[in-house]
Amino acid sequence: MSQPLSYIGFILCLFLIAVCFIAILYLSYKKSGRLRDMVRFVISPRDVLVSDFKIVSILKTVLWFFIIHISFTFVYHFADLVFYSESVETSIGNSVQTLPLWVILLLPPILEETAFRLPLKRKRLYITLSSAAIMFFLSAIIFSTKVYHVTWVRLFSCAILALITWLWGYKWVSKVNFKIWLWILVLSFSILHIINYDLSAMDIGEWIRIVLKEGVKIPSALMFSYVRIKHGFGTSVALHFIINLSACMLGSMA
Repeated sequence: MSQPLSYIGFILCLFLIAVCFIAILYLSYKKSGRLRDMVRFVISPRDVLVSDFKIVSILKTVLWFFIIHISFTFVYHFADLVFYSESVETSIGNSVQTLPLWVILLLPPILEETAFRLPLKRKRLYITLSSAAIMFFLSAIIFSTKVYHVTWVRLFSCAILALITWLWGYKWVSKVNFKIWLWILVLSFSILHIINYDLSAMDIGEWIRIVLKEGVKIPSALMFSYVRIKHGFGTSVALHFIINLSACMLGSMA
């Protein structure tokens, strides 16, 4: 009867798998112009790229997006499985019980892309819409409501911030270095996902776990930013919807 793998053997296997995966990515980087373009965008982001709406080109980007997204997600979930035995509950689960599933699937992509990807093209209208969408998320914390529980006071706060942004905020944003602006949006995208969790009974260890879980969204946020600049806002919304739909389907199968 075969003996179970030792702890050292397990670590060595993980190391070999990681080395092989990195080697494959490196060779792919050498051969794929699209992957190099995406990496260059992350290292030296620019708000002006040659727009490309060809189906084949978009599919190439989507393919690399999924490879990167799935890789980071797998590493996180593997580490989370090793160190924790229970999953973390989010308020999204409660929302599904009170709202139609199609609303839950559509609202996050539209609102999140409006908040964090639309203003990458720094036009006055885009930045104003972004501020209203961000305030929608923040107002859930301010007024202690569920994320998608719409109230008049929340809508009013969104309208006030949108007006302030239209009159003054656009001038400030337009002067910020694009790389700094990109990272502000990327980090905000990750941080604001924390409101999906019940934080009232969490200790320091659980807080760290949540921060790491949402930090894994940073690579995907960077890739979403590339998609928005290169292939347009509609493409980034559609891709976000596909990601959420696939996660929902996998969750229902688990």
